[in-house]
Amino acid sequence: MTTTRTSAPFGLSNNHADYQAAFLQRIHRLLQLAYESLKPANYQKSEEDDITGDLCKHMKHLTEVAPTERWMSRFSVHDQDPSNEVVSAKTGLLRKGKRRPKIDIRIVCKHQIPNRGYCIEAKRFYRSDSVSEYVNDEGIGAFLSGNYGRGDSLGGMMGYIQSDEISDWTRKIESKLSQLSSVNCRTSGRPWEETTFDSGPTHCFLSSHERDCGNDIMLVHVMFIFVGLKSSV
Repeated sequence: MTTTRTSAPFGLSNNHADYQAAFLQRIHRLLQLAYESLKPANYQKSEEDDITGDLCKHMKHLTEVAPTERWMSRFSVHDQDPSNEVVSAKTGLLRKGKRRPKIDIRIVCKHQIPNRGYCIEAKRFYRSDSVSEYVNDEGIGAFLSGNYGRGDSLGGMMGYIQSDEISDWTRKIESKLSQLSSVNCRTSGRPWEETTFDSGPTHCFLSSHERDCGNDIMLVHVMFIFVGLKSSV
């Protein structure tokens, strides 16, 4: 699993890097199993919430009803999970109740106290402005502002490919990422790099960001194909 080593350059100790790699490995195993439970071509026109809901349904089955691996029972899956402690930019007050932003997916590891959470924001790629939506204030920007995962060092973005070639979208995303002042480019000079997880999703990338709320965050980008396309990147 290359993720075990790709996470180390972010200034983490070896033990922390190994624990982080195992945490990410299990999360992305759940995501891949959920994706495999679907018939992707049936979701080519589906709304993001519909796809996300079905992915969460299968992950909840694995973590709550019928774990296929022992570790799965230590995880819980929450869709449309409210994000607390978010201050409104307009009023300067805490956003409460229905005004709280909702995270598309939050996966929680219950193996330790306090529990460790992992927030994921999902976006569709199906029209010309999809990449802008992926990086704007309700996409990557929600992590940069601290609206999502304020105290976390890890977070996830998930792209649902519903048109064109995946390579077209990844090029556009990389170009957009290179325009973000928050991005810490890797030694290659690129704003993100490919990574892999054992038995995990085929198309995964890493990007590292400085953000307004203080602590840096590493984002794992997962691309799932929902139309019969060539899968080369």
